[in-house]
Amino acid sequence: MLGFRKITLNTFYQIGGRVVSSGVSFLITLFIAQKMGVGIYSDYAKITAYVSLFYLFADFGLNAIFLQREKAYYKHLFYLRILMCVGIIVISDLISILLPYNAHSAIGFSNSVKFGIFLFSFTIFTEGILNSSLALFQRNLIYKYSFISTAIGSLATLVCLILFTFYSNSLFGILVAFLIGAVIESGLSVFFAKEKILPIEFDLEFSKGVIKESYPIALMLVFNLIYFRADMLILSSLKPSLDVAVYNLAYSFFDFLIAIPLFLSNVLYVSILRDVKTLNIKKINKYLLTFIAFSLPITIFIFIASPLLRYIKESFELSSLALRILVSFLPVFFMTSILQWILIALKKQRFLAHVYLWLALINIVLNYIFIPSYSFVASAIITGVCETIVLILLYFKLWREVKYVKS
Repeated sequence: MLGFRKITLNTFYQIGGRVVSSGVSFLITLFIAQKMGVGIYSDYAKITAYVSLFYLFADFGLNAIFLQREKAYYKHLFYLRILMCVGIIVISDLISILLPYNAHSAIGFSNSVKFGIFLFSFTIFTEGILNSSLALFQRNLIYKYSFISTAIGSLATLVCLILFTFYSNSLFGILVAFLIGAVIESGLSVFFAKEKILPIEFDLEFSKGVIKESYPIALMLVFNLIYFRADMLILSSLKPSLDVAVYNLAYSFFDFLIAIPLFLSNVLYVSILRDVKTLNIKKINKYLLTFIAFSLPITIFIFIASPLLRYIKESFELSSLALRILVSFLPVFFMTSILQWILIALKKQRFLAHVYLWLALINIVLNYIFIPSYSFVASAIITGVCETIVLILLYFKLWREVKYVKS
């Protein structure tokens, strides 16, 4: 079992990295919202929401399977991801061309937004490189290097943003600033991984084996993200820019909060893999109680503080309502995070894929039904309700699996 100090340090390194990157993103969000207005902020939200859908294809769940293999080489994982990311960028850009736009109502994805998507899609490549290095940081529990890479990359983004906007208040300047920061962050992560990546070497057998085992995890992550962020795309297609901007601002805060249990789960996953044969429902319940205890103070604080969002800009006053709805379900997101990793350790990733497939479909249908009448309020409620259903299904599955193993 991992020591408490090591778990705590590596969890806080991840949180620290997220605080820095989210802090920079928040400053940029404030800048766009205050200086450039709702219109440009809405375009920025559409671009980032669309491209982020493809980040999980760059992830593909490869790290979880890589960590299960004792004799697996970083170089093989690195070049597998490089090849995958090239294909993902091409596919994402081709799909973006087909996204709808109504010039009369200015609803949808304009040509300038589509060009922004093309530009920002290159962060998929840097995301893939970063993910490969994170596999080593997770295996060796040296997340401090992830923190350093993220901090320097985020600061580089901020510096570039200041320089670019000094000459022109352009959305594309902001996207380029993000891209430069991402290149620096991913480059540093490779440096800190301290593994040779030259000469280029692609292991076909390794790639086939890892992809075969990880594709259910990839599907799970994709379906998971779809039901998380499909609401933003549906809002973009059915509602005015103000609704999109209001919900995206609230979700920007919530997105940071739901990453916290993932950081803790990342550290515990290595320990879960070692103790997978001795897992029982009592241990699982202890994990859940710990995660609930950790989430409640955060939930209460954010719920009380959410009205402060109105001080960003008067147009974003309703963002506090969306954030309160979302954060009410935060303990549920904490619990599902650890249950996911326990099921992956038990090699039940196909079950997870099926769960998130059906929940993604339900989420999309519900959003299409209720967004026209209730806008982002419906999206926030649907997100929380769907995650509650996931929690029930995952816990019931684990209860059956543990019971079966013990019998």
